[in-house]
Amino acid sequence: MECEGQVTPKVRSELKPKLGLEFDCCDDVFNFYNMYAVEAGFGIRCSTMRMCTMTEEGYALTSTVSHKRRRRGCTRTGCKAKLAILEMKDKNKYIVVGFNEVHNHNMTTVDKVHLLRSHRNLTESIKAYSADTSKVNIPVHKQLSLLEVQVGGLENVGFVKIDVYNYLRDVRGEVIGHDA
Repeated sequence: MECEGQVTPKVRSELKPKLGLEFDCCDDVFNFYNMYAVEAGFGIRCSTMRMCTMTEEGYALTSTVSHKRRRRGCTRTGCKAKLAILEMKDKNKYIVVGFNEVHNHNMTTVDKVHLLRSHRNLTESIKAYSADTSKVNIPVHKQLSLLEVQVGGLENVGFVKIDVYNYLRDVRGEVIGHDA
């Protein structure tokens, strides 16, 4: 989904990072930039403790080996949008030292932004709910359908089916790893 030229997302000014903005911990930086990204229409990842970049930064590695696998669309476009932070050890804070909001691709639409990886999460209550319903043999797709009805639509659920499958896989792995 390449676009011609540069795109600057239209976001409320209170969500825009500003140079010199201070945070208490790295998680606060991630959460703040993620809220900005939700409104702007892109996903983020933290490439290092000092840099939050968007998911389309960089380029995908190309392989010369031919594998018979499903072809997927290009997800990396070389976008330079980023938020750079610096840890101030004397104050025990993180400070914004760089912010580039210009993108080289179109933003995700409002109705699809909840599907981006950085905007999805399983809360502890959802994990407990899923574990309990799995014990009584309710399949994951039925769990998700029930939650969708309860919260008023898939966009309000906050995760997708594969997130639940991955969580249940991890739980099974922990149980198997601790069996004697």
